[in-house]
Amino acid sequence: MAKKLKGDQVFTGQSLIDGDVVFMADNGSWSRDLQNAAVATDAQEVEWLEQRAQRAVEENMVIDVYPMVVVKDDQGKLQPDHIREKIRVSGPSIDYN
Repeated sequence: MAKKLKGDQVFTGQSLIDGDVVFMADNGSWSRDLQNAAVATDAQEVEWLEQRAQRAVEENMVIDVYPMVVVKDDQGKLQPDHIREKIRVSGPSIDYN
């Protein structure tokens, strides 16, 4: 039985090279730009993307991968649906200088 989808989803994680937040693109690469993310619109697509994301973990490209619900804004750009993800995508919330 397929899982019920809570909305369109992308896979996110952290780059092992520099720790940046990254998103899995259609071609299996990882991008720092949410707009390049592969979007799953049904449970089968989420499962397929999850398998690809787990392979990237096994290949030591990324860590902490998980699906993230996204919505499109008025201009059609992807935006995180949850406040935690909005903060993650925006970068650090404090100035380190």
